[in-house]
Amino acid sequence: MPMHLGTFTHDHSLDLTGPTIERTAVRGVLFRGDQLLLLSSRHGDYKFPGGGVEPAETLQAALHREFAEECGLPDVTVGKLLGDTVEYMRAAQAEYEVFKMTSHYFTCASQATPTEPQQLEDYEAELELRPCWVTVEDALQANRAVLASGVGVMRWLVRETEVLELLS
Repeated sequence: MPMHLGTFTHDHSLDLTGPTIERTAVRGVLFRGDQLLLLSSRHGDYKFPGGGVEPAETLQAALHREFAEECGLPDVTVGKLLGDTVEYMRAAQAEYEVFKMTSHYFTCASQATPTEPQQLEDYEAELELRPCWVTVEDALQANRAVLASGVGVMRWLVRETEVLELLS
């Protein structure tokens, strides 16, 4: 049975009963032996492949698209739902106070190697996101070091570090 992996409030002054915009996202957990496919950034941190689900797109279809776009990996089997996280942030749109994102983490499998060029969004390209194979422990150490430094801390860093800790 899937479990709740964590709830994160980035700004504790938020009124969570205020006008809220919601977004659903998917994340892939793909192991090969003890190596996990993650995206590294120019800051030295790691995040799981994945992103927002488009209107009328299934969770599985969104994860296939995200692996192809972010990792250049077109052949991924989406498995069981591991669990979800919920994040609350300040909304960028004036008519909303709260942005709530629910991320669903799925086990994934693939024997393919990245063959397609990445199709990154502008902010992803600016962060120089690159797919790489890394152990959970190495990714955890790197994320903790970036968190401790306070330099380049992205909104996903706390969430992804918590999920890595659950996988360790």
